[in-house]
Amino acid sequence: AAYLKQMLISIYKCKKPFELLVIDKKPKTRMGVYVVDKHRIRVYAGWRKDCSLEEIAIHEYAHHIHWTEHEGHRRNGDDRMHGKNFWRIYSALMSRATRLGLYHDYLIEDIVEEYRIPYGNL
Repeated sequence: AAYLKQMLISIYKCKKPFELLVIDKKPKTRMGVYVVDKHRIRVYAGWRKDCSLEEIAIHEYAHHIHWTEHEGHRRNGDDRMHGKNFWRIYSALMSRATRLGLYHDYLIEDIVEEYRIPYGNL
């Protein structure tokens, strides 16, 4: 959990503190969850064969940023949990994580490779 939290902060230092838990379960319907009122990210480790824990953590971190820095669902417009504003934040985080070498997405890595930023060990 400490590694994932440090990775997220390395991608983008959010303005509000958050808690990150890695839980060794595999719920049927979700790989992770963001608990809005507690600013808590839960990553379910049972899904690691299907999806990297880094990707799950980044997804949930995007929810945290969306809710705490961009007013999440409280504004007019497309601010649903998975609305266009959430996906813009998530895409930016994934792109930056890839450029920093913190996440490897072979589908898009060649697109962002040209802009790779050297990054030391965590």
